[in-house]
Amino acid sequence: MQKRGGLFLKSIAVSEMAIFVISIFSFAFIISEANIVSAQNYYISPSGIQQVPAGGSALLPQGTTIYSSLQQAQAAVAAQSVSSPAPLSPTQTSNGRFVNSLGETVPSSVSGAGAVTYGFPNGLPAGTSGYNVNFPGAGSQTFTNGFTFEKFADGTSRFTQNGATTTLDVADTKIFETEIAKSGAQAYKPYQGPFGVTGGLGHLFNGVLWAAGVAGAIQLFGGLLGLEQGLTDALSIGAGAGIFIYNALESLGPTGFKVAGADSFFVANSAWIGLGAGILIFILLYKSESAKRVSFQCLPWEAPVGGKSCEQCNGDPFRPCSEYRCKALGQACEIVNAGTTDEKCVWVNPNDALSPTITPWDTVLTDGHRYVSHDTRPPALGTKIVRDGVANGCLKAFTPLTFGVLTNEPAQCKVDLDHKDKYDEMQFFFGNSNLFTYNHSQTFSLPSPNSVNAEAPEFPNDGKYDFFVRCRDKNGNENVDEYGIQFCVDPSPDTTPPIIVDTSITSGSAVRYGVGTVPLQVYVNEPAECKWSAQDKTYETMENSMACATSLTQINSRELYTCSTTLTGIADRQENTFYFRCKDKPNAIENERNVNVNSYVFKLRGSQPLNIIEVAPNGTITGSTQTIPVDLRVVTDDGADEGVAICSFSPTGAQNSYVTMFDTEKIESTQRLTLGTGNYNYNIRCVDLGGNAATANITFNVLVDTLAPLISRAYHDSANNALKIVTNENAACVYSLNSCNYNFNEGVALLYVTPSNKKAHYAEWQPNLVYYLKCKDDFGNEPAPNACSLVASASAIA
Repeated sequence: MQKRGGLFLKSIAVSEMAIFVISIFSFAFIISEANIVSAQNYYISPSGIQQVPAGGSALLPQGTTIYSSLQQAQAAVAAQSVSSPAPLSPTQTSNGRFVNSLGETVPSSVSGAGAVTYGFPNGLPAGTSGYNVNFPGAGSQTFTNGFTFEKFADGTSRFTQNGATTTLDVADTKIFETEIAKSGAQAYKPYQGPFGVTGGLGHLFNGVLWAAGVAGAIQLFGGLLGLEQGLTDALSIGAGAGIFIYNALESLGPTGFKVAGADSFFVANSAWIGLGAGILIFILLYKSESAKRVSFQCLPWEAPVGGKSCEQCNGDPFRPCSEYRCKALGQACEIVNAGTTDEKCVWVNPNDALSPTITPWDTVLTDGHRYVSHDTRPPALGTKIVRDGVANGCLKAFTPLTFGVLTNEPAQCKVDLDHKDKYDEMQFFFGNSNLFTYNHSQTFSLPSPNSVNAEAPEFPNDGKYDFFVRCRDKNGNENVDEYGIQFCVDPSPDTTPPIIVDTSITSGSAVRYGVGTVPLQVYVNEPAECKWSAQDKTYETMENSMACATSLTQINSRELYTCSTTLTGIADRQENTFYFRCKDKPNAIENERNVNVNSYVFKLRGSQPLNIIEVAPNGTITGSTQTIPVDLRVVTDDGADEGVAICSFSPTGAQNSYVTMFDTEKIESTQRLTLGTGNYNYNIRCVDLGGNAATANITFNVLVDTLAPLISRAYHDSANNALKIVTNENAACVYSLNSCNYNFNEGVALLYVTPSNKKAHYAEWQPNLVYYLKCKDDFGNEPAPNACSLVASASAIA
């Protein structure tokens, strides 16, 4: 009954729209003819009572009185005290109007008086360059296209062609009218457009009105007929543009703006030009759109089945075949004779023509369930899953079930709800995995039959399901027959409330200092409506509602239903507790719905600001190699977890340039760098698990010293009777009395003048000896084994 009522109302709506569209066209027609006045209207002219001309009252002198009947006009004449003056010859005024001697404007109409342009509808006769019209008293007039014939109220007229004017008397006028009829010339009076707008403007105004009306009608009916919006828009714009272009071209002709030569092509072909323009605009604007549903799975890349391309890996002597390259050529390709000179990539077991066998997998089956049959395919063609302790053995609705199959060889498996002829036609990989393995598991949660029927009554569901499984081995052998897995979902009324399975933020997590609000998603096992509060209340009294998935089709990738909200009132430096409750069956009547009696408790920890209390290194770091190791060090405190944070560093500070330190997510984070001589500046950024961030800057210099120390001075210290040498840097010095060819640790050490001054060194003075000196700095730089820093003797030094 409801469907019939809806159809009846829809038919009424369509009828009303149709009437509305017809009214638009009718209105446009009426206004385009608004200047046509009924033949029953009359006016009084100098020559007596006249009917209003077909062109309408706009063609009469301004201020002319219109009478709706002949009796009214006759009564008005009788009331006049003097008779109307006889028509007199008109004269032309400066504004181009013609008036008689009484100052009355001569009517400008075809019937009775006015200026009319004539032309030839079928062109000039063949072989002629003009056309002659003869009339008494004026001789012969020749014209090639059109001419103007002005007829005045007193019966006289005037003929104008190419600027030449001839005045005709009353007798000439009658004869000339006969000649015009003989010539086949056609009279063109100004176009009478809507609302009294005439001439070229009348054409344009009419074009705008009709274009708008037709475009609006197409938009109206396009929606009713179910046309694409793009098609409807293109049709309406093309049709409207074509109609307007047609009227614009008509306005150039003798009934409009009278553009010279326009009527020979543009006006004569205005209809075809308008039609072509409309079609062209439609073609340029219309774009066909279609929607196609595509199922996308992000799966690992897989090599082609079989191994017919395995040998390609062995043909390149300059690039030995690797295990990766070998297996990439085919699922059945493997390396043989590994580690020898005869290592090859070959097709393993190319004669395998048997498809995998399939057996139910007990280990992964959800507790409380069992397989009715454990037979292997073939010969068995399936199994059934039942729930223990239930008479009908059906699964519990909206409850996750895990089950699986085993294969006798590594294989891919697919599953589908419908019979398919081939493996590649099946829709889903078993367990969403395309890997070749022995074990295959699948987890899902199914709605109750009542929920399905409530949401889609046109597709009745009895809760019984058959899943069809096929497997394929690495050689491409696939099961010809499907392996069926059968089970049912309990059709009993749902009496259990919704279960909140998980949340987008783990309960107990810390949040950023001063955040105040946090967006949160709650995942429920069935469509539901959920609320939350900062106090443990009943569902009805909780203050905050959530935006929830209330349809079976709104399930997410985890086969759960999402409720979203924003938690408010989060206090810093303390634990914040929130309570959630849900009610199932959003589309059911209230007394059939189940609501949580106990709240789901969710907690967030308010935090404090994160601080960086120490960074290193600073100053100058030296070394004796071309590059030296430098350890960046950052110490953090406070924050969400007493300083535990993840720290990153960047030499530029640009947004995407930060690199996470190697040893981090603790109070002290470190990163070793290998640097050469230079000035360095690193930006440090640390973030804790609550989202608190802190920044710092590390600036230091690196100085690389690869030169052995130099002895800048050597002399005899007579006061101490000692050999004294001075080095250009802190150093340790030794000497030998034999030669420079000795190791540093084999020499006799010189003494420091003072422990704090490592640049001044002393040795016992013996004038008859030669001292072969070597010095080594703090970085280990020293002369070569057979070289000296200085050779000193009594004759060489003062």
